[in-house]
Amino acid sequence: MADEVALHELETRILEFGEAWARGDVETLQGLLSPSYTHTDVRGRTLGRETWLDYARGRSGADERISFTDVSTRLIGDVAIVTGRNDVSGQSAIASDGRTARSLRFTQVWVRNEGRWLREAFQATFVTM
Repeated sequence: MADEVALHELETRILEFGEAWARGDVETLQGLLSPSYTHTDVRGRTLGRETWLDYARGRSGADERISFTDVSTRLIGDVAIVTGRNDVSGQSAIASDGRTARSLRFTQVWVRNEGRWLREAFQATFVTM
């Protein structure tokens, strides 16, 4: 039962995170990231928490939409490993080749600290939709 509650809380946080990223809501994102957060983007760059938040700050007012597909979560104590696919679309999502939608496979690591799930690490790779 405790794992079911933890899993539901985590799923809520993941969706909250995705929606905050899509609209560039840095205040919400700050509350969802661990102090030691690392982010490896689709180009292979690794960003620390503050550098990634600076990137997110530049997205303020973005009109993108994000959906989660094929999500799998493994709970290992107070750590969760989440894999899946994000589909992103909207005018802010226009890629250099003119596409207005893109997909990526992701791995997220979340850690439960003092009863709260915080995103600890993220890595993504572009995939064909």
